[in-house]
Amino acid sequence: MNQKLGLLTVLLLLGIVFFSFIGLRTEHENYIPFQKAISSLAQVENMKLDENSRLLDRNGDLLFEFKSDESRIYLNSNKIPEPVRQAFIATEDQGFNQHHGIDGKAIARAFITNSSAGSVEQGGSTITQQLSRNLFLTHERTYDRKLKELLISYKIEQQLSKEKILELYINSIYFQNGVYGIEKASRYYFSKPVGELSLAETAVLAAIPNNPRLYNPLTNFENTIKRQKWILLKMKEQGYINETTYEASLSQHINLKVSPPVVPFPEIVGYVKEELLSLLATSPSHKNLTTEELVIERDLLLKSGVVVETALDPRLQKEAVRALNKRLPYNGIEGSAVVVDHVSKQIVAMVGGKHVGLEEFNRATQAKRQPGSTIKPLLVYAPYVDVYGANSHSLISAARMCEGNYCPNNYGGASYGTVSLKKAMASSINTAAVRALSKTGVNKAFSYLEPFGFSSLTSDDHQLASALGGFSKGFSPLELTSAYTAFSSNGTFVKPRLITSVKDKNGKLLYAWKEKHVSVWSGKTNSVMREMLEAVTISGTARDARFAGSSYIGGKTGTTNDVRDLWFIGLTDRYTAGVWVGRDTPSSLHSIESSSPEVMIWRDIMIKAHQN
Repeated sequence: MNQKLGLLTVLLLLGIVFFSFIGLRTEHENYIPFQKAISSLAQVENMKLDENSRLLDRNGDLLFEFKSDESRIYLNSNKIPEPVRQAFIATEDQGFNQHHGIDGKAIARAFITNSSAGSVEQGGSTITQQLSRNLFLTHERTYDRKLKELLISYKIEQQLSKEKILELYINSIYFQNGVYGIEKASRYYFSKPVGELSLAETAVLAAIPNNPRLYNPLTNFENTIKRQKWILLKMKEQGYINETTYEASLSQHINLKVSPPVVPFPEIVGYVKEELLSLLATSPSHKNLTTEELVIERDLLLKSGVVVETALDPRLQKEAVRALNKRLPYNGIEGSAVVVDHVSKQIVAMVGGKHVGLEEFNRATQAKRQPGSTIKPLLVYAPYVDVYGANSHSLISAARMCEGNYCPNNYGGASYGTVSLKKAMASSINTAAVRALSKTGVNKAFSYLEPFGFSSLTSDDHQLASALGGFSKGFSPLELTSAYTAFSSNGTFVKPRLITSVKDKNGKLLYAWKEKHVSVWSGKTNSVMREMLEAVTISGTARDARFAGSSYIGGKTGTTNDVRDLWFIGLTDRYTAGVWVGRDTPSSLHSIESSSPEVMIWRDIMIKAHQN
């Protein structure tokens, strides 16, 4: 009888639409056209709502939620608590399990009310109709839209089970304040998953979607509680709860626990999105995609509720941020730091500046600056030792020199005679470095940089001045720090990554790195270089870097012309870390050079890193 009444009501509405309202379809551009909505129902069984993806640190703790226009955490049917189902059925659609998408009695009742009022005042919508409206139509109250809603609802009921319809409904409804779906609402308003809610708290959330603005618990709490009590009454009347449970829920004091979203390490988010593009490009199914197409794929992935796992060590990240701010209290002077774990070859900390906001300029990855003498181990001495089989005690002339019009000078105008390679490195003697590069051959030496994938190298950089860091564009702190990890790996290199894996919400692995180690120089060369790098921290320009707690400490400082950049890239027995200090608009740092902030920041971070 109920189904027949519903069909008669549909026919009645058809007549009204075609004979009374055929010229009044003013909402044409405000909803998905009817034919498009109907055709999309062919895929309704596989329909997926946008949902938040999570970014996690190495401990599995949340760093960030990637959200689309609708902030949602999707719950499959088997994870939706029974009281949630009951609350919505009892108040929104008591005949849900019996009707075929249309409740004839409810529609007839609404039609009579609306006809008397001369406008659409009452809906009478089933849960299926509300789902149709949420997915395919607008919320405007017109008979034309209502007819489409009825027909779409009928077709949905033909294709989906009641369980699936209720699942989609509970995940699609709006809970005000940018929140969609019951799970996200629970975490937003009560800071806990829906499975941990009491019945009273569940009823509070169930109150909101009926009129999200009117029942917004943050601004209209009394209204919300009034409807909550009504929902509990309906659940009792429908037999879902008994008198005792009803009374207990009514008496429970409701404490909202809304905590503003905090992004603990904002610079990580933008870099993860960029690194995710590179990870997707390694997949066989994406290898021929353009950058624009990869961006589309990434954005779709981040709307599908995936879990992006990273190697970020939150403790070490906090220490790196603290060290940067402690050692750089000066206005206008910035810095960045990157820390890589030798064992995992993963990025465990990355600081893009003293106060970097969400997806703002990240100096660790986006700033390209002249490297100064930090390039010498990579471009000059490792190739020279590798080609000539030299050792740290091998001698080289450090006398004044000119090659064509190029006449390099040593720091402070110092003059040297013949020195060991160890001395040349420890004291950062420029004339010795240029001679070593010249002897190796510029092109040969530059071939040693190819495995590192420096993004800004050009053919114009193939010149002797590059021995001292004179490049056309420069390098990012991440690039230089990554390259130095070869010294910790017996001369082999694999690009350090922050992302460890991407999984779906059920834990299935979707993407992971499959990169190969590349041999850059021999193991013998690497041993010589480690001895020379250690000398820099024992008797050279980075003596302040030493601390108790690591069996090995080595590295190289770098200072650019007019002291515009201060660098230190160093290694311990466990980590490679790089620090850059400078101004965003390059100018002299001479006033702070003597305090060696770049070395002290590095040392502060490494001391904490080795306190396990």
